[in-house]
Amino acid sequence: MAKRKFEVTFTGTAVIEIDDKVIDAVDFDWKKTFYNLTSDKQIAEHVAYNLVINDSNIADLDGFADQEEDSAKLIENVSWDIETTEI
Repeated sequence: MAKRKFEVTFTGTAVIEIDDKVIDAVDFDWKKTFYNLTSDKQIAEHVAYNLVINDSNIADLDGFADQEEDSAKLIENVSWDIETTEI
C-alpha cells in the first residue's frame, strides 16, 4: 500500500486573561534567569502558548511558581483553523 505525505497547518485563536502581577513579575532579574521577554505581548504569547499547547497552568511555568493558578487562564476555548496540502 502506498504512503502519502500531507503538510498540515494549524492556526489557533484563544482568549486568555492575565493578572498584572504576572506581567510585573517579568523584571530584569526574571529575564536574566529565565527568558528575555521584552514586552507585554511577548509575555502574553509565552503564557498563552503554555496554557494552550502544553496544557499547563501559570504556576507550572518557569519563574511563575509563586503565582496563583487563576492569575492567568484561558477564558475562551481555542478556535482552530486547519489547512492541509498533499505534498
